[in-house]
Amino acid sequence: MNPYSITLYAHSYVRWAVVILGTLLLVQALIGWLGKRPWDASVGRLGSFFSISMDIQLLLGLLLYGVFSPAVQRALDDFGGAMADARLRFWAVEHILVMVVAVVLAHVGHVTAKRLPEEKRYRRYAIFTILTMLAVLLAIPWPFSGADPRPLFRI
Repeated sequence: MNPYSITLYAHSYVRWAVVILGTLLLVQALIGWLGKRPWDASVGRLGSFFSISMDIQLLLGLLLYGVFSPAVQRALDDFGGAMADARLRFWAVEHILVMVVAVVLAHVGHVTAKRLPEEKRYRRYAIFTILTMLAVLLAIPWPFSGADPRPLFRI
């Protein structure tokens, strides 16, 4: 396997860690917030793991974007032409922009929640995790998406 394939496979599978951890964090935050439960430090740890998974995914994505991806290289070679091609525009601009926003949202939610009084942490986690997951789910090239569909699992 070449470095492009290894990075692409890793990026494809780490996406599932992001989706699973984000979903778990969202469920726990909503249960705590809406159930008016006392703060559980395990939710903060889950927030850390979610942020770390987002960072790993971003690093893999940046490797693909800046080094390995032939689609991005084609787009960057003729950026004006790429903007007219929905598939190339998705990889050159839309995917990376929305995912960077998602990483920022995940970190802002995690860092600010840790600084809040315990009774407000669940709410902060819930709101920022909803925003983060919306961005992530919109920017993933799902098999049913119109941008440039990719398989759910690479084999």
